[in-house]
Amino acid sequence: MDQTKPLESVQHRLVEENAYWLAFQDRNWLVPVPEIVRVFKECGSLVPLWRSPYPFLSKLGVDDQTTRRFIGNIERTRLQDFVAELKTLRSKNVKVMRYVDKEYPEVLRTIEKPPLVLLHKGTLLDFSNCVAMAGTRNPSLYGRLMARKIAKSLAEKGYTIVSGLAKGVDEWVHCGALEAPKGRSVAVLAWMEPIYPEEHVELAKDIEKRGAILSETFQSPFNKSAPAKFVQRNRITSGISRCVVAVESDEEGGTVHQVRIALAQKRRVFALQPKGNDSAKRGFKTFIDMGATAIKSAKEVLEFLSQEKSVNSDNSRLDSYYQHSLDSERLGRDHL
Repeated sequence: MDQTKPLESVQHRLVEENAYWLAFQDRNWLVPVPEIVRVFKECGSLVPLWRSPYPFLSKLGVDDQTTRRFIGNIERTRLQDFVAELKTLRSKNVKVMRYVDKEYPEVLRTIEKPPLVLLHKGTLLDFSNCVAMAGTRNPSLYGRLMARKIAKSLAEKGYTIVSGLAKGVDEWVHCGALEAPKGRSVAVLAWMEPIYPEEHVELAKDIEKRGAILSETFQSPFNKSAPAKFVQRNRITSGISRCVVAVESDEEGGTVHQVRIALAQKRRVFALQPKGNDSAKRGFKTFIDMGATAIKSAKEVLEFLSQEKSVNSDNSRLDSYYQHSLDSERLGRDHL
């Protein structure tokens, strides 16, 4: 008797389940993630929500207009596209981390509008000790040197440095973290492929070896929604981090948006005092007015981290979700 067939069948069902998670990822702005997860908690699968959404959405208290839009989106969606995407993700060694999986960054569950699914590539799975760093794409010499120095100092103390792989401060931050003997870094991207900017492809490979690449989206949308992806990813950058360090920005730069999100997430924000750069000085004043703490080095950040308590979520609640995700036999028998 061939003993491999039952295992292959279970694996197939799990792959199919993940296709539904990817499909709902595109629609969680209609129905909040906690409500989608609530269905999973009750059913052990998202398949019932896909096949018969109205009774579930009604039970969750979703209004009729939203329900109609939600159902309309489902009807227009080709689930086969997400099955194909899963196949591509496996071929690229990209891991699908669902909100209910233990590997999903715990602190990310505490933010408003967390990702339903996080795509992961790399070696790092522990996101409990992260510090985010952000700044302008056109830093001064002082900004570049300090970004690298602070990142390296924090990495040498065991902290994982999180940034966005962009030109400028992000690039110097990642390099500084990897300069530390055991330094780790995480790049949070608007999408995984193609790597943007293109000249950071090799840097991304280095980050994978000593850290991770994270994103909600695998392929660039190549349309007018692409710029919004850069804004959306900011909530993840600060969301997985214990604090945020801003290194040079003007008063209207993307870093200002990152700082605003971080403060809304109740993350401590530090701003590096600039030198001889009028644009950076205006940005620094904006950060301080918003509630950031001025710093001159990594020392102040390390002092805060040594005293600050980690952000935690409801572990008992998540454990029950995780048990459902392991119940593959029930999933296949009842819903697929």
